[in-house]
Formats: sequence, structure tokens, C-alpha cells
Amino acid sequence: MDKKQLRQQTIQALATMPADQRETASQQLYAALMALPAWQQAQTIATTISGDIELATQPIIAAAQAAGKTVAVPQTLPHRQMAFRELTPTTTMITTPFGLREPQDGPVIAPADFDLIVVPGLKFAVTGERLGFGGGYYDRYLPQTTGVKVALALPAQRASRPEWPVEDFDVLLDAVLTTNLN
Repeated sequence: MDKKQLRQQTIQALATMPADQRETASQQLYAALMALPAWQQAQTIATTISGDIELATQPIIAAAQAAGKTVAVPQTLPHRQMAFRELTPTTTMITTPFGLREPQDGPVIAPADFDLIVVPGLKFAVTGERLGFGGGYYDRYLPQTTGVKVALALPAQRASRPEWPVEDFDVLLDAVLTTNLN
């Protein structure tokens, strides 16, 4: 199966995931993330503002901010680049043409300043490989970072090994957290 087909199949599986299963899996993933020493020690965290089919990141953002951590979310830039801006109660957010929520102001945090990066994607191999949404934004950003790179995989996103071609420029994740659900 090629990347495009695998993306479509995974999006469909996520879109049709029963709400109770999604809730149980999400709670397990949040607990696993917050149990990581990398989370507990992190002062500065990068994550996304989740879209409809993705694992909700608002609980991650809220927990990090409640713990006094700095949280930053991405703003897309020209040439498939992105910058992470600190997310605060006064951050101006807009909805992009792709339907994503992005910050428009606030301090930009340098890639090397993140202690932990919660990396989005569609499919994750437990060995650390990631299949993204196809834009290449994280492929360009992750090589600049030194923080711990973690993915949270709902059941439909988990693979024991990559089922897609892995490219030379793909950055391996440090951890792929999964659930005990199938």
C-alpha cells in the first residue's frame, strides 16, 4: 500500500472510531505521556492544536500549563516551514484555509529550546518511524530539534513496523506511546 492509500485508510479508521473507545484510548495515552520522565522534567513543550480526527491535544496543553510548563504550538510559514509560538491566554488564534488553528502572535521558541515535542502524524511504528499528513512540515522541523520526540498513537495509528516507505530524511521518534486496546 502506498503512503496516500495508507493515509486515507487511517483517516477513515480514525473518523469512524467509536467515541467510547476513543475516550478510553485517549485517557490511556494522556496518562502514559504524563508518566514519562521526559514529561515530568520538561519545562518547554511543543504540541499541536488537534484537528477533528486526531487525538485531542487540549488536555495535554491544559496539563502542561497547569504544571507551569511553557507550551508552544505551530504556525505554518511559506515554503512548508513552521515556527512554534508560545500559547498563552492572550495568544491570537486564527483558522487556516486547511481548518487548522494557529497562533498569530507571541514569542517564537527556537527548535533547540524544546525539552519535549509531541509529534503528530497518521501512522506510527513502535520502532519510531512516522507517517505524517504529507505536507513535510515536521520533516523539515524535527532535524533542528534536540528535545525528546514522542508520538501518541490511537489504535488505528499503531503499527508494529513501518507499512510505508521510510525516507532518508525521516527523523525517528524517541518514543511511540500506545494503548492496550486493539
